[in-house]
Amino acid sequence: MTARFKNTETYEEFAVGDRYEIGSYELTKDEIMEFARRWDPMPYHIDEEAAAASQHGGIIASGVHLLALRIHLIQRNGTNPNVVASGGYDRVRFLRPARAGDTLTLFGECKEKRESRSKPDRGVVTLELTLKNQDGEPVLSMLDTIVVYKAGAVPSG
Repeated sequence: MTARFKNTETYEEFAVGDRYEIGSYELTKDEIMEFARRWDPMPYHIDEEAAAASQHGGIIASGVHLLALRIHLIQRNGTNPNVVASGGYDRVRFLRPARAGDTLTLFGECKEKRESRSKPDRGVVTLELTLKNQDGEPVLSMLDTIVVYKAGAVPSG
């Protein structure tokens, strides 16, 4: 079953096995090229002629762009006040190219959770995130570990 991702979850509200459809986004060629010119200027991201002659056969989005899109989709409806910090990313995989016109949808599954060993007011949650294109093909997968406050533990101010 797919649960609604509220982006306000406390530690207790995450349950191992819960699945989420987080959001969708359509990539444009101009956006792909603009992002890449600034952050990842490989020819197959910024030069149509070079991209057409490459193994990719056309302009593709940078992996860094896909990672940025992932966080954009998560935080589109605001930031979760219960997230203390990122614990890091693991097993980041770029599985196939993302292209202009692709509609990418982010899915998540809670894979693991545990209470913090040093701070009793929080826990550690690991989400498996997968960004899929409109054909249901994964373009990005990763594990995202976050530190999350328990209910009632968010400091004021």
